[in-house]
Amino acid sequence: MIKTSTNYDIVKYIYDELEEKKIEKFKFKINTDSSAEEEYNSLSEIKYALDEYIQIPSDRVIKKIKEYSYNKPV
Repeated sequence: MIKTSTNYDIVKYIYDELEEKKIEKFKFKINTDSSAEEEYNSLSEIKYALDEYIQIPSDRVIKKIKEYSYNKPV
């Protein structure tokens, strides 16, 4: 299993949040370490699946939520 810091870097890379100075080192790691590459591929698939299933509420639902929050007693 790869180190937690590497897992964290993978997640940051997938979300395009990895520090610029670490990107080349990270790319080298996933190209030379099969376990890091597998972890990267697995986490990328999970992100893709999550992105596909995110639902955006309709305007009607948002309006109902706002109405409820405005009318809710404090």
